[in-house]
Amino acid sequence: MSEVAFEQMTPTMPVPEDFDVFWDARMAEADAVPLEWEIRPSEIPASPACEFLDLWFTGMGGARLYAKYLRPRTAGSHPLVLQFHGYPGASRSWYEQASFAGIGCALIALDNPGQGGKSQDVGGFMGTTVSGHLIAGLDGPLEDMYYVRLYQDVRILCRIVAELGGIDLTRVFVNGASQGAGIGIACAALNPELVSRAAFLYPFLSDYRRVYELGADEVAYEGLRYYARWFDPDGEREDEWFSKLAYVDSVSFAHRLCCPVLFGTGLADEVCPPITQDAVFNNLSCPVERLFFEGKGHEEIQDFDDLVADFLGCPGAERRELTLAAPDGQELRCLYMAPEGAGPHPLVLLFHDLGRPARGWHHITRYLAAGYAVLQLENREGASAESFGVSADDALAAYELARGLEEVDEARIVAFGEGFGGALALHVAAHAQLMRASALAPYPAAPLMDEAATIACPVLLGICRMDAVADVAALDELAGRIGQLTLKNYPKYEHERVNAFEDALLSFTHID
Repeated sequence: MSEVAFEQMTPTMPVPEDFDVFWDARMAEADAVPLEWEIRPSEIPASPACEFLDLWFTGMGGARLYAKYLRPRTAGSHPLVLQFHGYPGASRSWYEQASFAGIGCALIALDNPGQGGKSQDVGGFMGTTVSGHLIAGLDGPLEDMYYVRLYQDVRILCRIVAELGGIDLTRVFVNGASQGAGIGIACAALNPELVSRAAFLYPFLSDYRRVYELGADEVAYEGLRYYARWFDPDGEREDEWFSKLAYVDSVSFAHRLCCPVLFGTGLADEVCPPITQDAVFNNLSCPVERLFFEGKGHEEIQDFDDLVADFLGCPGAERRELTLAAPDGQELRCLYMAPEGAGPHPLVLLFHDLGRPARGWHHITRYLAAGYAVLQLENREGASAESFGVSADDALAAYELARGLEEVDEARIVAFGEGFGGALALHVAAHAQLMRASALAPYPAAPLMDEAATIACPVLLGICRMDAVADVAALDELAGRIGQLTLKNYPKYEHERVNAFEDALLSFTHID
């Protein structure tokens, strides 16, 4: 994190004079929609700690909308996190969403209509729909713009939250990054009676005209450039359509926020330039803490994620840093968390990829929601595919450390890793008594070839068919040598995380 000075930016478009009147009317329309919703078990079986539920409800225009609902199985009322996703994705994997459930919070993650998830977009927008949701409905009435309807759908969801039961309505939080932060700002602004705290990371949907003038109208904001090129090539109507966009600009909503806010900005963000976020921040009059992350762009910022749970006041398990003495005497760092209770608990032994930092506390709490303790080994400095043997010895030492922990059931240890960490997980499986092992895009594969046949536990293996880091042909050969194998192929994925694999992992590691 870095302290920086930033300009006291004012937005390029003023807040419309009738902004509050307009949105009060839209909320009244949403409040008039009869509540129709149902909750049912999802395809993910419940763990001892958490239920994984499908929430379906009727939104504006009769649209059938979907959200993931994760509910801790402990007694009493729970804090709730309303989680909003980035553009143009979906609510991501159940495993990712489980991080808050692992520290005692219920969570609802909405799929935005017509994006990457299950929610229905009933359409009917006037004008172009070929270039994204940013400009959908821009040529029609204000109330029919995509984000106007979406914020009304969010209002309906907030009404459902108030009816759910088992939720501590004094501790309803909002969390989101990018588009999720923009939606979160609108949610907190339009539902102040419900939202008590909010965390926003590099908000999208912010200061549209400045984005346009900076030439940053590409990637997430590409709809602005498309619209200008095809519908206003000489720029004569710019004031007209930017005035309409001001009704769904995060800057315009900022003055209505009254809850405490945690606001994060990556200073190297080229997708949502920091200067556009400044305009949002400068319009906030609520209690706010802003954090700057030097060198970070539009990416996962684990330091921010780790601070969010504390800021929101979520209950949490104890965090413990352990020191591992490697076979060559070097001291290595491990992160460890365990579910509440004396145990013994099953444990996930977690390894991470090269070139990426070890996962933070917020990431590893997802394993608590699945009923596991978790021990994560941090790679030694200078670890590489060429020195795999040294790291393999470190991984086995981590296994022995896990076996010796008082709360851990040594007969129920699972190893998991991605990339380099996946190869370490399979190496441990070949040399230790594991309950299960999982790996996504493991490399290097060559050191595992001779020992793969000795793996006695069930293995879940994911192969990204466009992977340019792991050797796909070698992974195919490796897969043929593993006995109890569940293989998942992902034809259009490179060397990256895969939501579908994470959900497969959650089912694979299910505890009866």
